[in-house]
Amino acid sequence: MDPRLERVMFVHAHPDDETLSTGAAIASVAAGGGDAVVVTFTLGERGEIRAEAQAAVDEIGIGEVRRAELEAALRALGARGRRIHGWDDSGMAWHRSGKAQAAPDAPPTSLSRADVDDLADALGFVVEEIDPTALVTYDADGGYGHPDHVAAHHAAVIVARRYDLPLYVRAKSAADVSFPLAPVKDRVLDALAQHRSQLTVEGDDVVHVGGQRRPIDTVEHYRLIETRPERRTRWSLRVGALVAGAVVGVVGTFSHQQLPWGLGLSLIAAVGLITGIRAASGSRPMTFAAVIGLVGVVAVIAIDPLGRGAWGTERSLVPSNLPGWLWSLVPAAASLFALAWPDAEARRRIRMASKQRTEGEMDR
Repeated sequence: MDPRLERVMFVHAHPDDETLSTGAAIASVAAGGGDAVVVTFTLGERGEIRAEAQAAVDEIGIGEVRRAELEAALRALGARGRRIHGWDDSGMAWHRSGKAQAAPDAPPTSLSRADVDDLADALGFVVEEIDPTALVTYDADGGYGHPDHVAAHHAAVIVARRYDLPLYVRAKSAADVSFPLAPVKDRVLDALAQHRSQLTVEGDDVVHVGGQRRPIDTVEHYRLIETRPERRTRWSLRVGALVAGAVVGVVGTFSHQQLPWGLGLSLIAAVGLITGIRAASGSRPMTFAAVIGLVGVVAVIAIDPLGRGAWGTERSLVPSNLPGWLWSLVPAAASLFALAWPDAEARRRIRMASKQRTEGEMDR
């Protein structure tokens, strides 16, 4: 089995998306001995309901009906599920362009109005629990423009970048990976049948509650997307970080003796640049470039170890006084801290190892 399919996490916005969009892939991973985990952000609380399901909805609510349908569909596919709490279905309206959009009365808690970093943080907790080998979600358009799908896509991209995971998105034509329906058709049809409040299956077609009819895909195509910037862009960012570090180093070297504001602002700029780049990008190479620019200026140009003055001058630019030592040591300490700080993937591995060790001790 492809090692990337050992544990695959499918990221979706609503119940039934998992089967309609990625059913063949989920069933194929499960049938091949892999672990397929479906993560949903909402229960599709604002979806339309077929008349046959109205009595159940009146009794327990649409969210609970769709939760039960999702659980049954996952059993049919051979998958397991995880629910991310905190956001609600945005509903849907059709734009004149033919693309789906959020309903005009979408609540503040709707997925389409969520901060994508918050979505990614919540998704990251599930990644740390499951330790997937790959992520799968919608394409950047969400399939047909649904803003909840688009939000799930953006959150998955951020998480894939943070944890250095391969991310596959649905493609309309042959791409990097394909899953034929035929070997797992019975599983997929059984899963579709569980979503009876939303759709029916007529022959080889799915008929949605609104009357829309579309054929069931005979092959699901997926494209592996690069979640990091292109190589040229990465090198440009590193060069920019090097220049920014050098500029802060030069300005700080000339201003740190001006107490208290010169020293204070210089240290804030230096520490903020180094730790800010590390926190925002998560990139050690980019952080290292900024460190070379900043600390290099102080170490090579400013410090005068022989006491003769920098570059033959009569006096060092960083004299041996308290501001001088602070300017020499604080940015260096911040640099070591930023470079040594584990990235998201390393932290996940540490937590997983700790969890496995704890479970092993409990078994004994």
